[in-house]
Amino acid sequence: MQFKNPTRLLPAALLLAASPVVLAQSSVTIYGVMDVYTAYQKSTVGGKDTSLWAMGNNGEMTSRLGFKGSEDLGGGYRASFNLETGFDSSTGALQNSYRLFDRQSWVGLGGGFGEVRVGRQNSVMFLYSGNMDAFGAATYGSAYNNFANWLARVDNDISYVSPKFANSNLELHYSVGERAGSTASNAVYQIGAQTQQGPLYVGSAYLNANNGTNTNSVKQFMLGGNYDYGNGKVYLAFFRTNEVISATTGNVFANPAGKYDPSGNVVGNTPGNYHNTYSLSADYRLNAQTTIGAGGGYVKDSSSYDNNARQFSLILNYDLSRRTRLYAVASRLINQNTAAYKMTGASYTAGQALVPDAGASETGVQLGIRHTF
Repeated sequence: MQFKNPTRLLPAALLLAASPVVLAQSSVTIYGVMDVYTAYQKSTVGGKDTSLWAMGNNGEMTSRLGFKGSEDLGGGYRASFNLETGFDSSTGALQNSYRLFDRQSWVGLGGGFGEVRVGRQNSVMFLYSGNMDAFGAATYGSAYNNFANWLARVDNDISYVSPKFANSNLELHYSVGERAGSTASNAVYQIGAQTQQGPLYVGSAYLNANNGTNTNSVKQFMLGGNYDYGNGKVYLAFFRTNEVISATTGNVFANPAGKYDPSGNVVGNTPGNYHNTYSLSADYRLNAQTTIGAGGGYVKDSSSYDNNARQFSLILNYDLSRRTRLYAVASRLINQNTAAYKMTGASYTAGQALVPDAGASETGVQLGIRHTF
């Protein structure tokens, strides 16, 4: 077969040649996590020895469904977005029924200067914490997660993430308070920096969250890291929060729709009173599939209540594949005086955990499976 006028094929040929380039300029990824566990907890609740068997979710990671993508804008610039919703994998219910994308909802513009993002975003402390704990700042076994009380996500957030320099980067965040006549009322400020120097990782972050009238604020500081010794890692972590939210009976604070508001559930606001959390943990790779870990933590209440607590835990991870993991955790949490800290996990779901009486200790065991896609 011969074509008398080959020039008629030119538009089609150009379209076919250009189509791979167009497709490469834009991409969207669907991803997620399914994390389900069976668990046992025992403590004193309502003055009685109480035990709970539960099928829960969010043991090592919060179950989620996400959409993320980027578009090449040319000239070294790109647009990006991330939408992520959490759900209860044991029931199928939304993690937060009052919003669809409760975990992340932002759009950004990036280039050689770094990236600017706007929307609901993960806090710096949430992003760094998993690198400071052998339990990934999750599961019943993480004393760091159970005692420290960082804000995980922030609404109306404007952030800047620097490009990497010397294998390090910096983050700056400002959450718009949306209060007439003030840029500080109900605003949240964050700064964080992290670096990876050979086997050593170090991260640090600071958060200040003002109330609606800019008369009170939550102040938090995080510092920690890990060292890879070849067959595993050793982790150290420190967290400090002022008394505005460090309730004498545990983690009681007001957190409406992604913003701290220190005007709610304030137990004390004495200058100089803090809760300091210290954590030490380590893991060891038995083989390519199996890792064991152990660790403990201590929270110190500097107020006259002296509501301290400590915790000791063990963890076993067994990877069936690159995406599927089995895990087992055993933990003992000891509250002192009227402290009432509890074991939670990657995120707390009511009804899947006991709330100990003031001063009551707690034992917990988890057996779970986690699959990422």
